[in-house]
Amino acid sequence: MRPETFIIPLDGIKDCDQSVIGAKAVGLARLKRLGLPVPDAFCIAAGAYRTHINSLSANAAVNDVFLSLGKSENFDVAGILAMVRQVIVDSPMDASLVAEIGLRYRKLAAECLAVRSSATAEDLPGHSFAGLYDTYLGIANLEDCLIAIKKCWASLWTERAYSYRQKNGFDHSKVEMAVIVQSLIPADVAGVIFTSDPVTGDNNRVVIEACLGLGDALVSGKVSPDRVVMDKKGLNVLSRTISAPCIGDETAQELAKLAIKAESEFGCPQDIEWAIRQGKIFLLQSRPITTRPRATSWEDRQIWSCFAAREVIPDVVTPATFSTLRSFEKKLSKSVSDVLCIDEVNIPIFDLVAGRVYFNAGLWAAVIRHFRIARNLDWNEFAGSEPEMVKLIEKLRNTPTENLPKIRRNRVRSILRLPLLTASILCNTRRKSQSILANVRKINEKWACLDVSSLSAERLMDRLTEAVADLQERIVNVFNVFCMFYGMAYLPIFEVVCRRWLPDEQSCARRLLAGIGNMEDAEAGLDLWRLAVKVNGSPAFKELILSNAGWDILHEELTKSSPGEEFLIDWSRFMKAHGHHCRGEIELYNRRWSETPDYILGLIRSYLGSMDRTNPLENYKRLSAEREQLAQNCRRKLINPVKRAVFNHLLVRAQYGSVFRENIKSELIKLMTPMRSILLELGRKLAAGSLIADCNDVFFLKFEELGPLTRGQSKVDIKEIIAARQTEYKKWQSITPPNLIIGKFDPDRYVPEEVKADVQQLKGLAVSPGVVSGKARVILRADDNEQVQAGEILVAPFTDPGWTPYFIPAAGIVMEQGGLLSHGAIVAREYGIPAVVNVGNATKIIKTGQTIQVDGDGGVVRIMK
Repeated sequence: MRPETFIIPLDGIKDCDQSVIGAKAVGLARLKRLGLPVPDAFCIAAGAYRTHINSLSANAAVNDVFLSLGKSENFDVAGILAMVRQVIVDSPMDASLVAEIGLRYRKLAAECLAVRSSATAEDLPGHSFAGLYDTYLGIANLEDCLIAIKKCWASLWTERAYSYRQKNGFDHSKVEMAVIVQSLIPADVAGVIFTSDPVTGDNNRVVIEACLGLGDALVSGKVSPDRVVMDKKGLNVLSRTISAPCIGDETAQELAKLAIKAESEFGCPQDIEWAIRQGKIFLLQSRPITTRPRATSWEDRQIWSCFAAREVIPDVVTPATFSTLRSFEKKLSKSVSDVLCIDEVNIPIFDLVAGRVYFNAGLWAAVIRHFRIARNLDWNEFAGSEPEMVKLIEKLRNTPTENLPKIRRNRVRSILRLPLLTASILCNTRRKSQSILANVRKINEKWACLDVSSLSAERLMDRLTEAVADLQERIVNVFNVFCMFYGMAYLPIFEVVCRRWLPDEQSCARRLLAGIGNMEDAEAGLDLWRLAVKVNGSPAFKELILSNAGWDILHEELTKSSPGEEFLIDWSRFMKAHGHHCRGEIELYNRRWSETPDYILGLIRSYLGSMDRTNPLENYKRLSAEREQLAQNCRRKLINPVKRAVFNHLLVRAQYGSVFRENIKSELIKLMTPMRSILLELGRKLAAGSLIADCNDVFFLKFEELGPLTRGQSKVDIKEIIAARQTEYKKWQSITPPNLIIGKFDPDRYVPEEVKADVQQLKGLAVSPGVVSGKARVILRADDNEQVQAGEILVAPFTDPGWTPYFIPAAGIVMEQGGLLSHGAIVAREYGIPAVVNVGNATKIIKTGQTIQVDGDGGVVRIMK
């Protein structure tokens, strides 16, 4: 065969040439015939490769190698393959072939070239060789072009290509390689288009990935691309993930149109590489998407997240607690559905994953897609560097609508209800919120008078049912959009106003939320410090408290002196106001502060060691004064009376909203305290009757099981059920599942992602302003003996009200999870402590004793030494 017959210009390629020039080259020719923008190119047929192989100087030896490959693995495969590649590249190319390539090279007249492999077996039905063979970019002269061609031939013999053929039963001696020599587009932007979602297999989606410069870095996975997901029918942008802004919506739509045209030509979904130079689009190659995702069940496509749950219920949950939460779900779902004018869905809002509460994130993503304002928010702002939060946001953005729960919004109903919604929000005054809070407090006072010890098992069950109904009614009443508007909406609105109208006042909005007062959770820490101050005022009293005696012994000693009696009165007052708190306080199984006096005593002892280094009470007064002064300064700067009035309106509501949100949560948690007391007493009576082995076993029964058991009507082996559940409870305690789960969680296959511990700077979400440096104190649980010393920076996985005492001596706060309106953020602002949340893997990277800096303005944590 003459050398020139090995060279085929792109315009001269026919579909029947695939066996000699490969699918990739034929695909390019078809794109060009279709009128799509394809750079000029010529192809070197596979016969040139075969001629080169046959002419190798060590032909016999190489042939022996080719014959032995694939027949036995009892030799150094990697070494032999490396030798084959080297021989192919080092051997001279046929002189007449070189001359013909040179002629075509000069005719192409390109400044730089791309030399691409085009295997004759590439992308056959059921097989995909994509990424196995080499491409060389930036070829600027004929000599390098010839070398690149031989390297493409040699790439047939890489370990990956060899292993793939071996696995799929290809005859190694019959494979051949064609090569495409193409003008290289010096791209401003490049990337790939998938005319079917490569992850979900959804044929109704077009997915575009883009990066700045040439696309080889994207294809090789060296850069994170911009990602645009579009609806194929209307070319509407469904989601966008930005790494470095590359293409706008118009460009994305133009790319999608070209890709859809190519898909129509080939008759199957395509994976297309593209480039843009000075606004002009070029298609570089197109191949079929041969590896399609396996079909998955609806359950396997659901998205579960514990980000919203972990602050309030962080641990494995008991059946008693979960059955309580389940009893609220339907009414709460109906309340939210009515307000948002969406049809109720028979889908759980939350469920158990590895024994823990996870929210159905896909359900909320489906709801958000019906509301433009929420849909257009930049949710990445809330993610910080928490990797699973970033992953969750990207997953929710890119999940096809059909993989989300079906949500139907009644638009006519929404329009008709808009006036009512507006009126309800405007009428949701501070007085109304105070009325709701007062009502819950009144209910709590009623339950505080309950003497459980005097009740029979049947009567205890009745009171438990009544308590659950009371809590359910209050939760549904409180957690509606109108009421929570006070606790959630005003702060972000106030922040936007302050940034626009008072740009020279850094973190103005958040500094105006420091030292507001009357926040029960914040008062808990200050009241505990006040107890320590009282102890510190008497040397003898202090010596007694600092002794190693437990609370029972100390209590008896304290009753023997007047100062001791006064302390006990203050102690009782503290427990009445704050004794319902604990770590994971929604869990009924967890003991409250009022039940763990030795734990509270340990906190007071820790405070006594910090008295000479910090004074939280004076700091709190100073914060309040500074806040008032800042508010006055802001008012003076707002010369426009309308702006000043809006500022004052939002300031009052943002301040009160933060306080109201924490106080109403505290009162609702307080409603769970009598439920725990009733359950414990019921457990004692059931244990006394030998119906259960221990009083705490009652927490491993569901409420619907307690009634028949109490009445002697249970038809199942309760003790066996409890034992099985306790075994499962312990099993789940030994496993820490990820915060984000897609589908079903398999603990046996779960491998935690490796944490890079050598970083010096961590990015998060700034929630409380200020910059501070200090020694780190890493604490994983708020119920152990680890204490924060004055001036240290608390590093925690999350915080709830049970963590508040640790804030008092802390100079700064770092949390792996949280948000602008999370408990830790609100209390940190109230105390004026710089805080950064959503700092991914902070407790694994930062070590106790390291000096770190917390930048609560920029959202950065730096490890100094």
